[in-house]
Amino acid sequence: MSNSIKKNVYLRVSEIEPELLRSYIINEVGEKAKDKLYNYLRDLTESYPQFEGWFFNVVIPDIELKNGKREIIIALSEVEDFPGSVLTGIAILKNTDEEKKICTFRIHENFRSQGIGTELFEECFKYLGTKKPIITISSDRKEMFEHHIKFYNFAETQVLEDYYKKNSIEYVYNGHLEGKS
Repeated sequence: MSNSIKKNVYLRVSEIEPELLRSYIINEVGEKAKDKLYNYLRDLTESYPQFEGWFFNVVIPDIELKNGKREIIIALSEVEDFPGSVLTGIAILKNTDEEKKICTFRIHENFRSQGIGTELFEECFKYLGTKKPIITISSDRKEMFEHHIKFYNFAETQVLEDYYKKNSIEYVYNGHLEGKS
């Protein structure tokens, strides 16, 4: 597959009907389906052992309420020589009076360094109403975020050991974490 992007579209998952949203996440028999939205994020359980429970028990129910507290923004791209759209990026956001946070941010490894990350960050900023949201990055993923940390002048405000996972460091930018979110 050629990785040449022709066009990107950014969608807020809360604007998708709940039945369709669930079809992106779970197959018809209620099992987590292969090639669905969650599988795009599955490897995060290595850095964040509670990720699956948080995703299905906190994020998805909040999005289905359409109360604006949580959102998933997905990047769909038209790729040269490939039919249909490809899921190339995803961000999970928390937007409350107390906290404006990018909880999860991913660009598919085959589509990095093509501007999708910058465009997705801009979509996150619009939704959160700030260009300085809280974002945490684990030590094993910090290097892949260095460009955007510098580009947006994110300020490192905390370094937390064992916060999400034992023997792991979590870097916090633009704010402070107390409880897990």
